Amino acid sequence: MDYDYYDDYYEEYYDQSDAPRRAFQREMNLEETIESCVHPSFQFALEYTLNFVVTNALFSVAVRLFNRKLAPQRYLHLLSCLFGAALMYRVMDYGYFHFLQLAISLYLVQLALNRWVVDTRNRHIKPSFVVTFCGIVNLLLSELLAPSPESWNRVRGTQMILLMKILSLSFDIDDNGTTRNHLNLLSYAGYILCPANVILGPWISFSDYLAIWRSTPADTKGARSASVGRQLVIYVFRVFTSALLAIGFLLTSNCFIDYLLGPTGNSWKWIRAYSRALSFRTSHYFVAYLSQCTMIAATIERNRGSTDDPRESWMIPSSSIYRVTSPQAVEFPRSMVQIVTAWNIPMHHWLKRYIFRSTKRSLGTAMAIAVTYVVSSLLHGLHYRLWVTLLSIGAWTYVEHELRKKIATIYSACVLVGRCPSRCTAHTHRAGSLFSIVINTLFFLLNVFNLIYLGCIFEPTERLPEESKRDLSIFAPWAELHFVSHWALAFAYLFFLII
Repeated sequence: MDYDYYDDYYEEYYDQSDAPRRAFQREMNLEETIESCVHPSFQFALEYTLNFVVTNALFSVAVRLFNRKLAPQRYLHLLSCLFGAALMYRVMDYGYFHFLQLAISLYLVQLALNRWVVDTRNRHIKPSFVVTFCGIVNLLLSELLAPSPESWNRVRGTQMILLMKILSLSFDIDDNGTTRNHLNLLSYAGYILCPANVILGPWISFSDYLAIWRSTPADTKGARSASVGRQLVIYVFRVFTSALLAIGFLLTSNCFIDYLLGPTGNSWKWIRAYSRALSFRTSHYFVAYLSQCTMIAATIERNRGSTDDPRESWMIPSSSIYRVTSPQAVEFPRSMVQIVTAWNIPMHHWLKRYIFRSTKRSLGTAMAIAVTYVVSSLLHGLHYRLWVTLLSIGAWTYVEHELRKKIATIYSACVLVGRCPSRCTAHTHRAGSLFSIVINTLFFLLNVFNLIYLGCIFEPTERLPEESKRDLSIFAPWAELHFVSHWALAFAYLFFLII
């Protein structure tokens, strides 16, 4: 973005009495915004998206052809390795060494543990915990040794997805011996290099990877009765809508938010905080919908994660394993739990399945929540803003859950973090009662406020030089808002103890 406009602020002839009027002026008009921001952003997003869609569509066609001619799964793994490596070569300009060394080193660790540790059921320290520790240490050291933070940021997400895949494999091997029987070097390489999720995700388990591409549903008798043309149209529609949403969110993050909210954000700190938080969220939605698009593109006529028939539904069912995020649930939250769940659905399932449940038995619910958020923070690397944000979200999630549970018990009202059934028999004040509506509305407003406060700490991609020098502390955006959310958190916890 061109910041030459701001040079006028520091010229000697600048009239300070004109400041109020200038505070509400836009940096660029609509035509300049389209020319200098919308057009280049759209061109980048289109080229970037096409790389993913074309590669994964070709991968899906190749797998289908090989499934018709050759039954062994090794051809699936070979194709996955080839197309995954080709996609990485097309879209990545840094990070090959980090990817290979993390994949190889943890595979050797897992191989050694499989050979020397046979029975893991009666052990307090399972091999999966050892692999988790080694993987996180490897990830942090790789970031420390990266030539620059900018270089590492280009591969941060890819490394996180890779580590999640490897750790899920390790936990599955501990809990299920059949996973160890299916795992070898070729299947391991095919799983981690699968082009559908090697760069941006989403995470899927090893068993899902085998189940999705193991057979071709169109070859079954039931599938032959359906219209192949209709299936293809639905497939194209799903890919197109996911790609369109991804590009739309990117343009919103890069251009439209600044154009619409920039003038008022120059003078009102809460509008500025809302603008920064919304820009961060929409950039996340871009990545989420693009990863959803790549998964769909790689799975023509397959939807194993859905209870609905993919040939009868135009939109992706909510139960599908291809669904990555839900912006509606995030932007209009009933509770912080809903935000955490809907922000990154596959990662939520991963944390709940492998971290929370593994630690809840021995540490209890509160400590399991804390460990889950700590592991989630470490998976993102040395991202300090994300660390403090995730830990703050974890604290708010716990306090809100316990406070609403206590209010629901004392006043017998449907105000829990989750919705009660429409004909709830456990509470006197149902969801439609005035008391429940008021309490749920107050928590809704509180969570919208937290979305603004917690999200504003993340930096825009481009900053003014003088603004960057001023915000030396990572807590500067929160300090500008007087840490009001954290004070509210302390008050909410005290209120929970008192009532």
